[in-house]
Amino acid sequence: MKKKSHTNVHFDYGGYYSEGNEWIYKNSLYAISFKTACLEKITYSVLLDKITTKVGQNGVPGNLRLSYNLSKARRETYIVDDEDVYIFLTECDEEGRIPVLHVELLSDNNQRVEVLVPERRSSVGVNYVELVNVNEGLENDVNEVLENDVNEVLVNDVNEVLVNDVNEVLVNDVNEVLVNDVNEVLVNEDMVNEVMVNEVCANVTGMEVVAVERSMDNHLDEDVDGMFDFDDIPAIPNRVKGTPKNIEWEDGTGIELYQEFCSKEALWELVNKAAKQLVYGVLTIKSDPLRLMLRCKQYSQGCKWYLRVARTKQSDYWSVRVHRKIHTCSRSVESTSNSVQRGTPRLIAAVLHADFPGNLQTPNPKSIMSIVTGRLGVHCSYSTALRGKMQHVSEVRGGPEKSYKMLFSYLYMLEKVNRGTVTSVELEEKKFKYLFIALGASIEGFRAMRKVIIVDATHLKTVYGGMLVIATAQDPNHHHYPLAFGVIDAEKDDSWIWFFQKLKTVYPEVPDLVFISDRHQSIKKAVMTVYPNAHHVHCIWHLSQNLRLRAKTDKDGAAKKFLECAHAYTESEFNREYGIFRSRWSNAADYLDRAVGREQWSRYHFQGDKYNIDTSNAAESMNAVFKKARKYHLLPMIDAMVEKFSEWFNNHRQDSGNASSTSQVVPFVENILHARCLVAAKLKVVELNSYRQEYNVIDGMSVSFLVDLKMKTCSCKTFDIDKYPCVHAIAAARFLARKEGRNADVSIYGLCSVFYLIDTWALAYYRTLFVVPHESEWNIPESVKELEAEPPDYTPKKGRNQDKRFPSVGEKRRKSNKAVPGINLERWLQPEDPEAS
Repeated sequence: MKKKSHTNVHFDYGGYYSEGNEWIYKNSLYAISFKTACLEKITYSVLLDKITTKVGQNGVPGNLRLSYNLSKARRETYIVDDEDVYIFLTECDEEGRIPVLHVELLSDNNQRVEVLVPERRSSVGVNYVELVNVNEGLENDVNEVLENDVNEVLVNDVNEVLVNDVNEVLVNDVNEVLVNDVNEVLVNEDMVNEVMVNEVCANVTGMEVVAVERSMDNHLDEDVDGMFDFDDIPAIPNRVKGTPKNIEWEDGTGIELYQEFCSKEALWELVNKAAKQLVYGVLTIKSDPLRLMLRCKQYSQGCKWYLRVARTKQSDYWSVRVHRKIHTCSRSVESTSNSVQRGTPRLIAAVLHADFPGNLQTPNPKSIMSIVTGRLGVHCSYSTALRGKMQHVSEVRGGPEKSYKMLFSYLYMLEKVNRGTVTSVELEEKKFKYLFIALGASIEGFRAMRKVIIVDATHLKTVYGGMLVIATAQDPNHHHYPLAFGVIDAEKDDSWIWFFQKLKTVYPEVPDLVFISDRHQSIKKAVMTVYPNAHHVHCIWHLSQNLRLRAKTDKDGAAKKFLECAHAYTESEFNREYGIFRSRWSNAADYLDRAVGREQWSRYHFQGDKYNIDTSNAAESMNAVFKKARKYHLLPMIDAMVEKFSEWFNNHRQDSGNASSTSQVVPFVENILHARCLVAAKLKVVELNSYRQEYNVIDGMSVSFLVDLKMKTCSCKTFDIDKYPCVHAIAAARFLARKEGRNADVSIYGLCSVFYLIDTWALAYYRTLFVVPHESEWNIPESVKELEAEPPDYTPKKGRNQDKRFPSVGEKRRKSNKAVPGINLERWLQPEDPEAS
């Protein structure tokens, strides 16, 4: 049932009661509405103000008398204070309707209610009468009492009215009046004027202030399972008479009455964090499945802070029922208490949630220790900081089991927001085994790419392990272009064959298709099985590192010389460089001839078109980009990868759109051509055949090179392999452009492959990549919701998960600063003071 957010009252104005106690109507009914469901806030004075405003009688409200009829009693019941108002509002008939309020307009002669001065009228229905000339026997006027010894007036926000049943003040017998220390009085529902009197004039003896705390309303717990015992709320001890009142301050939680929390732990986290930050202690009075009751540690010293929450019916939410947010305790007492307050993982996670919201990257545990001390003033150990850091990350990205359970729903949304996306999941006995994802924008953009695919795999750093597989291309401007990625259990034949089979469904076999990878035999076998007509070559960087092990001396020199041999364009250049390599490192050369064919690594010997792409650096670089993401669970890792791909697409789309209008090729090629034109201008060109556009170009060393502009070839083979003009072709094009009576126009840009044009580059990134929206915005069909994957089997290991791989034999690891070798970073960041020595 929906809770009421307002209270309506109907009243009849101007009528009167007959001798038979029957109300005689004179006017139509009026209606007023209070925008609150809390009946305690509707006081006598507020009700009178509403009525006088409604009927236009803005004069003295004492001319009005309020009453109503009870159907059973058949007599009028008059309303004179706040308690009567509350009884009237809760008096309902069998149909749940409030009686009609009768408003009588009294003349001055027939006035029965004291006329109150507005300043002195109580908002809680107590008619305080000015004590002027009450007792002629008093030596001093009562009005002077409150002028001599009033020390301070505090104005505070108060949640609860602590005054009840004070219905009348005896004027004639002032010495007998007992007023019970009214601590808090609501004025206009929010503000309170509290007057503290330390000494009372001797003329008015026996006057005291007595606190009367009203009982809590039974309606507070209507929707809470179980009965509420009023004894659970501790009584507030009486303040010692004459003791100065402590400074009042709020608890800093920001909790509102009836505010709901998803769990008891969430509420406790908020209170605990505020308690540590504002230096006060909290004690748990009662904590069970239905309620949580907290109070201040200095309760015995008079602090009234109290919080009670209860679990709502048929729900796991917890609602705030009572909240006294004002503290009167001393921070000095709490600061010097014997109880040692140390941080907990839950508290540290709360601090990280506030400082790094939604961020998986947080400082190291040692830095977290300093952050927690600075934020909350509590200390924690290194292990506690580490556990809090892990708890923060786990709550942000969820548990690993949740990733596998929601995998099919996530992939459905990924396909929905990215048109043309292809995904596939392989299960084994309902347990996750393989995953394949190819984004629709990449599938369409591959048409603008050179047909060279680089594949590589790297280890995941989660408890379930596995391998992240990435297939990528290189765009014309030498940027990484992701084609597909997935997850397999290990680098073995079955895993790679499954991945390449899924890859072939979106990137079918085409002529001159080339795959580049490391020397893993499973990759080569999978390529030959799935793409039988494609070429497969090895990454020359991986080969160079393998040769370092074979070389007995100058290992770095052997690796460098091998790369020069691999980059050779012509047979003569290759034979010259390889001869030098063999003469110095014969063991390494024998290994190459025996284990690896030259067509697998040499540009000159390769028969296909792999352009100037010789390494798997594109895939290796992606592995480095997602080094941190590989520590995430499955779905957060995919989210991080798609987000990074989307960022790349947007940046390269802007670059291609903002390219120079004077150039037709990508900036990478434009810069190379710009440098080559300077050299080509000084070369000698001899025309051999003007119709076939064949030329002989002689360089500065008197070496001749044959150039065919129509066939786009040169005897240096650079033009043939790279697919954009070499320095000799540029010289021939310059000669043709300056020739008089030429029968054809020529452009250096026209000699470049179509894959290097800016228009082709822009075509690769014209599609937008969208990330998957938040789970709250998902709309998943029931057929997809029924699909679930269980986590794969794994063997728990002692200690932490291995974060870094073991270095290979002969591999060098950087141990010092790369920019300035030998520098001490700590000393550099904190240099010594020269004046200190």
